[in-house]
Amino acid sequence: MLLIGKPSGGVGESGLAVTRHRESSRHETFLARRAMRSDCVEGQGWTWRRAGRLAFGHKRWGEIVLEAARVAAAVAALQIPAAVAAEPDSASKLAFAAQWPDASNTGPPRDLALKPSGPLTIAVAGTTISGLDIQGGVVVNADNVTIEMSRISASAWAVIKIDPHRTGVVVRDCTIDGQGAGPDGNGNQGIMGQGTFQRNNISNVENGIVLTGKGNLIEHNFIHDLNAGGAPHYDGIQIDGGISDTVIRQNTIINSHGAAGAIMIDNEFGPVSNIVIEGNLLAGGSYTVYSDAKFSDNPISDVSITDNHIGSGQYGPTLFRRNRPTYLRNATDGWRLVRNLNFGSVAAQEAIR
Repeated sequence: MLLIGKPSGGVGESGLAVTRHRESSRHETFLARRAMRSDCVEGQGWTWRRAGRLAFGHKRWGEIVLEAARVAAAVAALQIPAAVAAEPDSASKLAFAAQWPDASNTGPPRDLALKPSGPLTIAVAGTTISGLDIQGGVVVNADNVTIEMSRISASAWAVIKIDPHRTGVVVRDCTIDGQGAGPDGNGNQGIMGQGTFQRNNISNVENGIVLTGKGNLIEHNFIHDLNAGGAPHYDGIQIDGGISDTVIRQNTIINSHGAAGAIMIDNEFGPVSNIVIEGNLLAGGSYTVYSDAKFSDNPISDVSITDNHIGSGQYGPTLFRRNRPTYLRNATDGWRLVRNLNFGSVAAQEAIR
């Protein structure tokens, strides 16, 4: 592993011990939290199936055959739950003028020749990493670091791991590939930490972005094709407490699995406040957007979910528990919009259409 610079002004042995303890606690509770999350959908399968029987009861046999064929095609293309694939879309307009984030407008420029690199540890404040093809993880142990226009591929706990004490970190215009790994038996993360994350193409991970701090800006990212080993509960963006002052804006986030969501907010590791989720294309999961305060006594407050285009998860578009987010002007046309995205290959594009 290449070490860029020497650590300066670190947190000291006691601080490192606290950091390691906190990271270990997060790591060890992931599996337990997955089991807890499964409670939110337990017992609802019969409701889903009963609703389907009642709906089909009003159709003639010929209509049922045609509907089944259409639903099967949708499920084969995107692993969309059958009842969700049949869900009607509402009329809506684009939430922002530019094209939705997809493979055509995220990641490094297509004509940029990337320089091969091994794994990196960045320990000098103000470092910029640009134009690299990095095989192995990137660890950020310094403030004001920028990682841009690069491809990072790693079978690691986090493809990009940002020390929770560091601020001013920017990750933009990168392709981040977790290689479908499960290094600890429980999956992996694309980016883990706090900072500004823009126009990244993130795939083959359990969780696209896992936040660990405050003052975050997440915009114009394409998070898709979640895939990991172990026993994953997939989330596009995961907020597990201790997070505030965060904007999640104009991203495309697709979770084609039955668990857990496009965006997960919970209070496992502390209170959550002032989270803005606006103008995104969000699809899939058990519920597409969670705001769930069942994990501890820490409050979740001031969550705003507005002007998004949502493709319902298996059990519905949202689950709000023990908190009341602002929820306004969200359309239900997410899956229709997903089918028009560029996923990076002709074969994938044709299958979705």
